Amino acid sequence: MSHAPAGCGGDGPAGTVGSISCSSTDFAKLSAELLGAGTAVRFEAHGASMAPLVRDGDVLAVRPADPGSIRLGDLVLVTDEHGRPLVHRVIRRTTGREGIRFTVQGDQVSRPDGVIPAAQVYGRVTTIERAGACIEVNRPSLRVLGWAAALRSRWNLRRGHGGRHAYRLAAGWVRKMPAFSKHLA
Repeated sequence: MSHAPAGCGGDGPAGTVGSISCSSTDFAKLSAELLGAGTAVRFEAHGASMAPLVRDGDVLAVRPADPGSIRLGDLVLVTDEHGRPLVHRVIRRTTGREGIRFTVQGDQVSRPDGVIPAAQVYGRVTTIERAGACIEVNRPSLRVLGWAAALRSRWNLRRGHGGRHAYRLAAGWVRKMPAFSKHLA
């Protein structure tokens, strides 16, 4: 983990600290503290739950985000009910007596991670660095892709009632569109 994003054309403030290795629990605590203090973080992603957009080894830049500004489809850094840090997509946002709460889910995961209180949402992914390229997550084409992925997860189109066929058709069509193909190939 780096103290602040230095890649992607200066996506973070000057004064980047070198990399450090730490456990996932320590990473969650340190990220929460830094993002809570208004400092962006940058780290290497591990796993395949967000493929093909976020791949194992990609470097993610996360900026602090007010819970009120987080939208359907955003990629957020959270801790789940077991204290594990995750970067998953917001598939639902609710406001109630307990305040703002989010349901998050990995794009390749069949079930949501649960309902996450705003206090466990530390920041929003702004960029993905891969093989020297910078993917700006807030570009309109990727916002649309995020929104569509969130709706697919909410509707659970992968299972039952012809949803699997509809999902495959839509996924093939999206992968052929120039705005998406270079990020999903």
